[in-house]
Amino acid sequence: MEYKQGCHANSFSYSSTSYWWNYVEGNLMSFEKEIPSNVEVVNILGINDKNLKYIKSIFPNVMINVRGNTIFIDGQDKDAKEIMRIFDEMVMMNDNGENIEETDVALLTNIKDTQKHDGKKISAISIIENKSIKVKNINQYKYMDLIQNSTVTFGIGPAGTGKTFLAVAAAVKMYSEQKIKKIVLTRPAVEAGERLGYLPGDLSQKIDPYLVPLFDSLEYFFGNEVLAYLIEKRNIEIVPLAYMRGRTLSNACIILDEAQNATMSQIKMFLTRLGENSKIIITGDESQIDLYSKDNSGLKKTRKILSKIDEITVMEFQNTDIVRNPIVSKILEIFPDK
Repeated sequence: MEYKQGCHANSFSYSSTSYWWNYVEGNLMSFEKEIPSNVEVVNILGINDKNLKYIKSIFPNVMINVRGNTIFIDGQDKDAKEIMRIFDEMVMMNDNGENIEETDVALLTNIKDTQKHDGKKISAISIIENKSIKVKNINQYKYMDLIQNSTVTFGIGPAGTGKTFLAVAAAVKMYSEQKIKKIVLTRPAVEAGERLGYLPGDLSQKIDPYLVPLFDSLEYFFGNEVLAYLIEKRNIEIVPLAYMRGRTLSNACIILDEAQNATMSQIKMFLTRLGENSKIIITGDESQIDLYSKDNSGLKKTRKILSKIDEITVMEFQNTDIVRNPIVSKILEIFPDK
């Protein structure tokens, strides 16, 4: 970073972007930010200034005006510098060929430590070769971060928040980076009462209807042929919860989906399958319990009693985090819990 002293103002240049500021009064600051001439300003501000309007809504006490390629920022020192940081990231993202959307700006306004991003789109996470995912909101970003840094992670929230898909994505990422040797996915087959022996067909045919969402997520990353190969080699296992008993899983990422339909004893059994160098992810929606008696659900009770263990973390998604059609959030707000 290069600093230059002026007669009436201070100035410095950073990341091919220049700033000038004057002390106004106390902690109030006035900044001028020059967007490089080779950058289309609309790429930064968004169509119809959508990105700019979002930043203004987050910092209502700061005046932000744009003239040509110059952005004028007037406000408290701390807020003005934070806005300057956000614009820095946006310029670097543009330099990397990224299309900056409102969701990206929302992430930038919530994430303070940007040194590790180096201008790379923080909402884009590389999972496997030629396959990336894009987190849609700050809670999805935090969820992926918790999975990476915790031994056991609970992802709790309504349908459509991406909790299961992101859990699978995190597992695939760990597998592709050779941090684990196996992915195990399971969910309680409530509709069959876990008594799969009464259903026709072999084990795969019995449980497939209950595990389709997990198959779909894996297929997205690996494709049909590779997924079939990995399942055949047992590097990926998709089994009903009842078949987890008696196992110890090391060097694995183990995901329990639809955990609201598991009893407390089942979740305890599942958690104690954890072996060396393994992670567990438990996902569920406490408003969609399919058990005969809701009181039998062990999800809420389990995460509550385990909350004091440092290695266990919980991400609670809200209706506002739903990334399906916006009407889904409205429907869930109107419908009472089952």
